[in-house]
Amino acid sequence: MKQINTLGKLCPAPLILTKKGITEASEGETIEVISDNETAFQNLMSYLAELKITPSYKQDGSLFTITFEKPAAVNEEVDAAAYCNTTQNKAYMVAIKGDTMGTGDDELGKILLRAFINSLKEVDTLPEAIVLYNSGVMVALKGTDTAASLQELEDKGVSIVACGTCLDYYDVKNQLAVGMIGNMYKITSLLANTGHVIYP
Repeated sequence: MKQINTLGKLCPAPLILTKKGITEASEGETIEVISDNETAFQNLMSYLAELKITPSYKQDGSLFTITFEKPAAVNEEVDAAAYCNTTQNKAYMVAIKGDTMGTGDDELGKILLRAFINSLKEVDTLPEAIVLYNSGVMVALKGTDTAASLQELEDKGVSIVACGTCLDYYDVKNQLAVGMIGNMYKITSLLANTGHVIYP
């Protein structure tokens, strides 16, 4: 049996390793692919379906094990990386640059921003990070319902980064309820290295 270990790897690595393993395997040989990423698992299942392979699989917590036999004929022209089409390509972060959303009436803007943050935790694809700067840091302060929602997002793995200079400027650093305090280099690095940025 050929075992393909893709633990800790993100798309397209699991697909590329699986394609390589299929190519190297003998006809009828059992192949087992192990992954600890649900997105990679879904992409692998789609790829194998395109190859007309019907695998069995089992899940143990966050560990996925896919098992199948190499068929007599495999279309090796199928681009495995093309099946890297879910979470990675949807990677994004949110930059909150003020305590209102949109332009116009500030009170309405505050209501809209609160609704946005409180709704964000319910979407299927969560952001990789949320950066807060200028008066945007206010949404992470103690006693706000938005801080509670940001805490839920952080608990789900979303990085929350608040501008330290901004917290100092508004003299609210000791009121920060959630997230880490970051400098502009950290914020710039996050903005520069994500798929795309949403500015509510």
